[in-house]
Amino acid sequence: MPNQDVCPHCSASNEFSRAAPGTAVDCPDCDRSFMLPAQAEAAGKESTPDAAAGSLSRPGDEPLLLPNPTGAVDAHSRDVSLTTTGLGAAGLTVLFYLAVVYPLADSYFGQLFGARGWVPYVVSYLSLWCGVLLGAKYLRLRRKLKALDFDLLPRRVSDEITPENVPNFIDYLSRLPGRFSDDFLFQRIRRALDHFEARANVGETVEQLRLDGDRDEGIVESSYTMLRVFIWAIPILGFIGTVLGIGASVSGFSGAVASASNLDVMKDSIGMVTAGLGIAFDTTLLALVMSIFIMVPTSSLQKTEEDYLAQVDDYCQRHLVARLFDGKPQGTAPPSNQWLEAAADQFAEKVVEALDRRMARTD
Repeated sequence: MPNQDVCPHCSASNEFSRAAPGTAVDCPDCDRSFMLPAQAEAAGKESTPDAAAGSLSRPGDEPLLLPNPTGAVDAHSRDVSLTTTGLGAAGLTVLFYLAVVYPLADSYFGQLFGARGWVPYVVSYLSLWCGVLLGAKYLRLRRKLKALDFDLLPRRVSDEITPENVPNFIDYLSRLPGRFSDDFLFQRIRRALDHFEARANVGETVEQLRLDGDRDEGIVESSYTMLRVFIWAIPILGFIGTVLGIGASVSGFSGAVASASNLDVMKDSIGMVTAGLGIAFDTTLLALVMSIFIMVPTSSLQKTEEDYLAQVDDYCQRHLVARLFDGKPQGTAPPSNQWLEAAADQFAEKVVEALDRRMARTD
């Protein structure tokens, strides 16, 4: 193949078919000599654009997955499973009706849950679902509260927490049992240590802890969303049952009046209407009572979980923040205004003395 190169003197491009790479040639445009590049250099120049164009398509240039160290999974952000608790509540509902409601079918209790249409069945299911959710959240909270009794930052590793010995504390946390990894306390300490190791700044780490505290409060608040939806939906179902019962009673009374032939028949129809209204209002009564039974423990459990977050804040302050040291001198705050105020007072006193002397000379 012909050798083509650019003259370094006049920048003209020419082909040199009889010249070998690495030999001297004369430029036909400016009549000056220059050396043709060697074969390896020429091949490198020719392959550079192709290599650059295809470099992004190589498998080795694909983005890598970030490492996920043990204990860094944000497991506590996953709340109690709605699917699991919903299936458990369905089984409890079937057991409740088979073991309690149907054997008491002749009593007012049995009629209230089993002889008032489909609404009591749905109310019972949602109520038991809320109960299972509250029970699961309570068990998780009890386990989290126990974590406050453990020393997650042992002083045998070091009294002070510095950017140099942070990996030792992280290694200790990674070797703890898996049950700790779901706790707010564990996750907050782990993220703070990672941040302190990367930034080596106590102030930024404290700010990170504050942000994590706000985030945890949001997680706790959102975890009660479905419970609040159920507390709102159960009374609505009771009102729906009442409306359906009233509609059925009025419709039956209208048909009886239309076909009534004497006063006695109308009296019997009115009795049927009042009995139907009593049955209709029973659904609202059941729904309101069940919503109260759910609302009280829900509010109590949420208050307990918020108190737990306050204890986590106190734990981090006492066992983590108080031991952080980034190597910067502590207590070197900017000069206080007291020095400036003292200098101003002395200057004022000198001015007053000078004025007094001037006034004495004038007199």
